[in-house]
Amino acid sequence: MSPSLEFLSSKASKLAKAPFDDPRADLILRSSDSVNFHVFKVILSLASSVFADMFTLPSPPVSQNSSDEPPVVPLPEDAETLDLALRHCYPIRSPEVVKLRDARILLEFARKYQVDLLEPSLTRFLTDTIERDPVGVYALAAAYECRDIAGKALRSSLTLPVYLLHSPELQYSTTEQYQALVHYHTLCGKVASAITMRRKWIPAEGKLISTSPRKNDFGCSICIMPDIVQDQLSPSPFNKVTRYGPRYLWSYLHRSALVLAHHPNPDAVTAETFVLRDMDCLYCLTSKRREMLECSRAFAAEIRRVIEQVGGHLANSCWRC
Repeated sequence: MSPSLEFLSSKASKLAKAPFDDPRADLILRSSDSVNFHVFKVILSLASSVFADMFTLPSPPVSQNSSDEPPVVPLPEDAETLDLALRHCYPIRSPEVVKLRDARILLEFARKYQVDLLEPSLTRFLTDTIERDPVGVYALAAAYECRDIAGKALRSSLTLPVYLLHSPELQYSTTEQYQALVHYHTLCGKVASAITMRRKWIPAEGKLISTSPRKNDFGCSICIMPDIVQDQLSPSPFNKVTRYGPRYLWSYLHRSALVLAHHPNPDAVTAETFVLRDMDCLYCLTSKRREMLECSRAFAAEIRRVIEQVGGHLANSCWRC
């Protein structure tokens, strides 16, 4: 419901801080906790179409007992909310938005009173905050239908494992919006983890993979092992070629599958210490270290590719929930 002009006494209320204490003001906005904000109609009219429409309505007749005080408009917002929002509407230096809580207050005020001028600064703040709190930004962007930001925040949430998908701002999301977040994360984890089973992306020129178990083809007869997983996934048991590779490569892929299932992000499985953790062969640590790191980079590229395929439609549509 839009606010309406009333002629009420302002003497029982506190006075807001400057610049909302100007005695020349022609309107008083009264907060829910009884703080009076002395404002100018023309400024609010330019900032908000809701206030502009309100000021075009005829004012009630003034009682003979009324003083020269301007009309009072009681609002449901508290003084803290009004102070923050009005400072962003007034032609003064606006306070910098540094918390998602403040952004939520301004988003709600902007939607309720149709304050379009807040959009650029809020868009910039939310975009800059995605890396710091992707879940919180997603929650706000989904709630207030900021489509592009919601999609970016959703994709950025993959920097977190699924058990860290929380933010105080989630309390303002619907159950469906939270379920969309978890569903997207889970689906990306499924496709990323599945890469470890489909192994055609492994660089052949790195000489980690061989079709022969002979030492001369690989270099280390101790570490070389058959690719059992690839054999099991082979569509035909006849005329198949068994591939061989070092045991630490298969171990790396197995460990990566477990991690990617709940944290589908290349950075989670491509740190050098993680990649080389099981290389306990002195010969391989010298001769195959570079090949393992090259393999991890190819792995990272494949993870990004399959996740991008998931996110193309889903990430941009979850905000609608």
